[in-house]
Amino acid sequence: MSLVRFLPAWFHAIADYAVAALLIIVPLAAGGSSLAVATGVTVGIVIAVVSMLTRYPLGVVKVLPFTVHSAGDYLAAALLILAPVALSFTDTDGRLSAFYLGSGLAVLAVSLVTNYQYSPARTAQLPTVRSQHA
Repeated sequence: MSLVRFLPAWFHAIADYAVAALLIIVPLAAGGSSLAVATGVTVGIVIAVVSMLTRYPLGVVKVLPFTVHSAGDYLAAALLILAPVALSFTDTDGRLSAFYLGSGLAVLAVSLVTNYQYSPARTAQLPTVRSQHA
């Protein structure tokens, strides 16, 4: 479910893989408690796997409808926003907590403006413009 549907599926797919990579790399590079690092790495891996399974432009094994993928986006946003408090690492890992909060808000923002009605068949059937000089 989106508030505004102006972000196309291909851009959303790029954002998914970028967020997944950042959630894996940043915690490993920054360090911190094992729980704080594991949170980002785990959510990042799940986002990458779900993205690879989604029926959208950058999906690898396209089995998951993009509309179902949207539920995962909102779940990932909630996990990233709530995990530092729920897992009690806001005091010990403040920078990672802030990173997860920002990442969760970014995932939420992208989700709220994505057009989840992507269909490869619909995209393939777009009319083509023919030259009148042919």
